[in-house]
Amino acid sequence: MHVVQFEQHGFSKPIESPDWTALLNGASKGVVWVDIVNPTPEDIRIMREVFHFHPLAIEDTLNERQRPKIEEYPDHLFTILNPINTFAEELTFRELDVFIGKHFFVTVRDYLEEPVIDAVLHQCNVRTGNGQRAMSVGYLMYALADQIVDAYFPVLDALADRAESIGEEVIERPKPELLQELFKIKRSLAEMARVAGQQRDMFNVFLREDNAFVSEDVMRYYMRDVYDHLIRVSDMIGTYRDTVAGTIDLYLSSSSNRLNVIVQRLTIITVGTGALAVITGFYGMNFERTFPSFDAWWGVPFVILLMIITLSVVLYVLGRLD
Repeated sequence: MHVVQFEQHGFSKPIESPDWTALLNGASKGVVWVDIVNPTPEDIRIMREVFHFHPLAIEDTLNERQRPKIEEYPDHLFTILNPINTFAEELTFRELDVFIGKHFFVTVRDYLEEPVIDAVLHQCNVRTGNGQRAMSVGYLMYALADQIVDAYFPVLDALADRAESIGEEVIERPKPELLQELFKIKRSLAEMARVAGQQRDMFNVFLREDNAFVSEDVMRYYMRDVYDHLIRVSDMIGTYRDTVAGTIDLYLSSSSNRLNVIVQRLTIITVGTGALAVITGFYGMNFERTFPSFDAWWGVPFVILLMIITLSVVLYVLGRLD
């Protein structure tokens, strides 16, 4: 557990041995940020007895496969955000649970490293150090959500670039490996659509006029900015999903065209071979007399010439049919 206190007009300071009564009741001293990593029984006790979080919300923090959502309680909000794993082979999302009170901000995660937390802490220090407005839980929530949502854009751009690159490769030579990669991109976009859509609906709560935890009018503009970014993410996902679907159709069309060409070539070979088989089969029958006769010196050259002429006629006729 890491505890940081943001003073109203200064940098944050870490607190090694927190006095919870003094911290939570000292409204004039600023905002307390508690970051809990892999909750222990003692951490759960503090959430239950010190912060008085709802038991269902605490239970959700222990189950790391929750969807993005927000729950409103009398004295706090509970929300689930989903930072993205940008360096994973298969696109996945982490879960970051957040409790928001009047003077406290609690994050719960099940993994040690979280770049978003470090980025927000640095951003808030720079903000207070430059003499801007006093720190608030609303700004902490905005900064955290903004970092998470902004990280979606480069991932979407990378998926779109890869889909376009695959489209160019598909035109030249469609391969099964390309189709598998297209389906992987399609699954990633579907997962991003699910997460972004649920988070967009979730942010409607922060934009409501009666939300006591985002009381400043200026903070509503910040939250609206995150909401607009989520709309852009959803629009980009829809566009890129159409692009991937079109590339898959292009792959299927290219594969079908290549199959048609192969079948056409096999047809020509089969018809030509059949014509030659008829000629060789005719001279292979046990007739006593045939034309040319078996003892004629020009018989073999005649048959070879006949086979060449027949094959040429077959190829010409099939070529004209195309």
